[in-house]
Amino acid sequence: MLLQHYIENVALFFDMVDTRDHFGVHIVQMAKQNSTLMNAILALSARQLSRTTDFDPYIADAYYQRCFDTLIPALNDNVTIKEEPLLAATVILRLLEEMNISIIGSDPQGHLFGTQAIIRAAEQSYAATSGPDRRQAIYWAAFRQELWISLMTQRAFKLHIFPADRSLEPANDSIWATRTIAHLGDVSNFVFGEGRNSIARYNQLMDENRSWTQCRPDSFDPYYFRQDRDGSGRNFPDIRFHQKTHVMGTQYNLLAHMLLIVHDPTIPQLGPAHKASRAVVDRTVQDNVRTLCGVAQSNSKWFPCKFVACFAIALVGDRFTLREDQEQLRDLWYACERSHGFPPTATIAQLEESWGWHNS
Repeated sequence: MLLQHYIENVALFFDMVDTRDHFGVHIVQMAKQNSTLMNAILALSARQLSRTTDFDPYIADAYYQRCFDTLIPALNDNVTIKEEPLLAATVILRLLEEMNISIIGSDPQGHLFGTQAIIRAAEQSYAATSGPDRRQAIYWAAFRQELWISLMTQRAFKLHIFPADRSLEPANDSIWATRTIAHLGDVSNFVFGEGRNSIARYNQLMDENRSWTQCRPDSFDPYYFRQDRDGSGRNFPDIRFHQKTHVMGTQYNLLAHMLLIVHDPTIPQLGPAHKASRAVVDRTVQDNVRTLCGVAQSNSKWFPCKFVACFAIALVGDRFTLREDQEQLRDLWYACERSHGFPPTATIAQLEESWGWHNS
């Protein structure tokens, strides 16, 4: 049951832009020959079930410990550390840990250190960028995990960014979607790094963001779009896409745009001009968040898009001042956690504090 649940309900956490579904297909086949990887899969599946149903949480703990018993010795083996099952198991355990903790305000590196060590050891094997083969799929999963930690802790990347395809050359939709992940990584490094005040770099990243939107294939256009019914602009729009790559590519690119808008180094820092500029930024950011939430609600089949919306809420939700807006954001977050066991509730509780909901 646990393996079936992983295949049907959990693997998409990792295969969100992978049209070949490596974690749902190839990694499972690999796990049949590797107990460390199989125990990691079963531990994650059990943890997700325990967070969304009344499934016994101690079962996840048992599989987690079994995996750990063989994973830790392998990290010290110069040969084994370069093997795909070890990195895949580390990435899977990393998600399990993310389900158990609140990310905001902490630095929950956990198995990320192991992931970094493995990727450094096998860097040459992962350097090819021709497509999402098995090694590429594992690497991108690790990359996205570090990206979320970077965003939530507001720190620059620690994981090596290999020479990913950032071009605008013709390619399949999976590669176009993957380019937005690399772009979001670049944006995260900029806004949280030492060069955050470089206007030239900011303009370059903003140009790249616009260029992706202008040059991406028409297949990324939604097949259905409807604004909110009352025209207030506060309700989430209905935006439906054909494939998961279209959903996730759009979400990542829009999240990168939101971060760039918030961290514009040309905005005055003091005086009346600062207040006026901040108001313009807040309106744009709110529109971006509503779009992210609308895409998440309209394409629930590809549930990782909900996580992108939740991370946007965590980052800039404090810029929503109307109670009606705040309640919509809160409801989307809670619905996501109830259905998928992620992200943790503690984060939205902190946001409620910033909204002043708990003031007496």
